[in-house]
Amino acid sequence: MMKRLPASLALVGAAALLLAGCGAGGGSDAAPEEITFDEDTSAKISFSWWGNEDRAARFEEVVALFNEQYPNVEVVRNFNAWGDYWTARNTEAAGKSLPDVVMMDAGYLGEYASKGLLADLSPYRDSLLPLDGVNDQVLGSGTVDDELVGVPLGTNAWSMMYNKDILDSFGIDYPTDDMTWDEFNDFVLEVNAAGASSEPRIYGAEDYTGGLPNFIYHLMQDGSPVFEENGAPAFDEDDVIEYLDGAADLREDGDFYPVERSVALSPSGGFLAGETAIWFNFSTTVLQGMTDAGTENIGMVQPPLEKGQDEHVLAPKPSMLLSVAKNSDQQQAAAAFVNFLTTSPEVAKIFGTSLGTPPTEAGRDAIDQTAADTVNLDYLASIDDELTASYPILPAGYGTIEAKWGELHEQLRYGDLTTKQFAQELFSEISLVLGY
Repeated sequence: MMKRLPASLALVGAAALLLAGCGAGGGSDAAPEEITFDEDTSAKISFSWWGNEDRAARFEEVVALFNEQYPNVEVVRNFNAWGDYWTARNTEAAGKSLPDVVMMDAGYLGEYASKGLLADLSPYRDSLLPLDGVNDQVLGSGTVDDELVGVPLGTNAWSMMYNKDILDSFGIDYPTDDMTWDEFNDFVLEVNAAGASSEPRIYGAEDYTGGLPNFIYHLMQDGSPVFEENGAPAFDEDDVIEYLDGAADLREDGDFYPVERSVALSPSGGFLAGETAIWFNFSTTVLQGMTDAGTENIGMVQPPLEKGQDEHVLAPKPSMLLSVAKNSDQQQAAAAFVNFLTTSPEVAKIFGTSLGTPPTEAGRDAIDQTAADTVNLDYLASIDDELTASYPILPAGYGTIEAKWGELHEQLRYGDLTTKQFAQELFSEISLVLGY
């Protein structure tokens, strides 16, 4: 996510300009009267995704498997790096000529759907797109205005990772799922004290209020919406201030990982450098954690509980989704292809968790697990009963808001802003970007 951010920021203005003129049209507004697609039917569909040569090679294998079932469907494939990908899709969107099947990001889904660019796949659920094994919470993250416009190809969940090597060396117990934020703050101080004589010095954590996703998790705990259906924030300045003030004592006393060191290491941070014990991030980033920190001894539990609560509210976040273009004249073939990519255990085996965690149990069971896969999958299995919500649909321009949060938080940590000023400037940015 951190590597993507600059590219997404550069595209926000272009996306707004290109999509502003896009309306509904192209393709069919409703499913055909008789929704069938025989396995020997001939069709040609286009499919675009972002990624590298390795991902392209895996998709070659996947398409070959698909053609064993649908031998007469030609899948024309195209991929780009992240930034170039959205430049190309926005240009196609302006001309209502998107590929039949489009890899979609959660930060763009609401925007493309609101412009009438994506087909509603709901009518295909009883025929070509049963999505067996994909639960309602997962599908909810691809549903906009009661229309299924994106099918999550992979998922992950917000988590609290910890470096076992660091904690074992200090004789400190691992964090647990039932830890409260007050207990977590005490844990940070315990690690700080133990790591004070280390070289480099070891800290408990970076300031956990530094990222917008953790704030979203915080808001979800009381069942409140994060964004309204029209994209406006469902939170206000007081919510932001209260959240930031919850870590004020540690921040002001210098008990978080030093901001100067964070800036110097950006975009990696203290955990990846092996200098903090805790990292809040989405579960599939555990591989990055293991690789950069140089250890497979990484554990994962749920983030701390909010005050007065005894259970979590978690949502599976789509790592990426598949959408079918409304302008497509091959929606039946496209729907069959999307169902295959999402639910085939063979596809899951080819990709592992590189596209996110497979959304079906059969897919997860098919993976030849690495150490990172095992930690991630075990964590998701442990929280399965608590995945009770769908991840909020993110408004157009979300990437800019997330980046602004990070910029303002850096100023807050340097002491150049108060939490009230932080909230005021954040909402000024929200008003500018979202129009609310």
